[in-house]
Amino acid sequence: MGKQRENYGDLLSKYIVEKISEKTVEWVQPKKQSWFKRNKKNYLSTGSIIHHATEKSVVWGSGIIDNDQLISKATFLAVRGPQTRKYLLNFGYECPEVYGDPALLLPSIYNPNLPKRFSLGIIPHYQDYEMVREAYKNNSEIKVIDLMTNDIESVTDQILVCERTISSSLHGLIVSHAYAIPSLWVKFSNKIFGNDIKYYDYLQSVNVEFYEPIKSESAKGLREWMVLIESYPNLPRTKDIENIKEKLLESCPFTVIKGIL
Repeated sequence: MGKQRENYGDLLSKYIVEKISEKTVEWVQPKKQSWFKRNKKNYLSTGSIIHHATEKSVVWGSGIIDNDQLISKATFLAVRGPQTRKYLLNFGYECPEVYGDPALLLPSIYNPNLPKRFSLGIIPHYQDYEMVREAYKNNSEIKVIDLMTNDIESVTDQILVCERTISSSLHGLIVSHAYAIPSLWVKFSNKIFGNDIKYYDYLQSVNVEFYEPIKSESAKGLREWMVLIESYPNLPRTKDIENIKEKLLESCPFTVIKGIL
């Protein structure tokens, strides 16, 4: 990837695939490779990156970022959610009814026993981070988590020490839910690329009742956030998460090491 720090959600794919396969993964952008490399099989997993697919791509858990993308025909084994599958079917592509962002597998790979230290964690999309950090810098009960990192486990630890979270980052929401941490989708700004379909796609995949994001352009107090979190569907059922994980592993395009699930 080249940069010193990357977006947590972008790094999750490589981390998860390496952990469950015990293989070294090379990160590529299929459409930006040389002709030779474009004609080699590549895998898309985790994140709103399905528009990067080529006919040599194998898609396992990726999704769309808006409703206006041209997506190449590829091998689709699993997609993030029903909205992505519907979009692909409209192109005439074959796509099984297998849903799930592979980030949901994270607790099966990395699951330290950490004590809770914060009542609330705020996980802003990296576009929102500076604004949110400034707004909550004097509140010791609230942890603002920076998703720009080179250490997946360090950021995951920061999420795990929070009793509840709110997130404008999709993977902040997904990882919180994966670890059974109640979490609410919020919107701090209109800076995030896309039209929000990736959030609906994920929520539908885990059978969470649809809701509009909580818009918060100014700081709210801890108590106000806690009331809001309890007022909305904030956590998928464990059974639904486990079913998704099982089907994801069944559809996995490479050999998974023993002991996952």
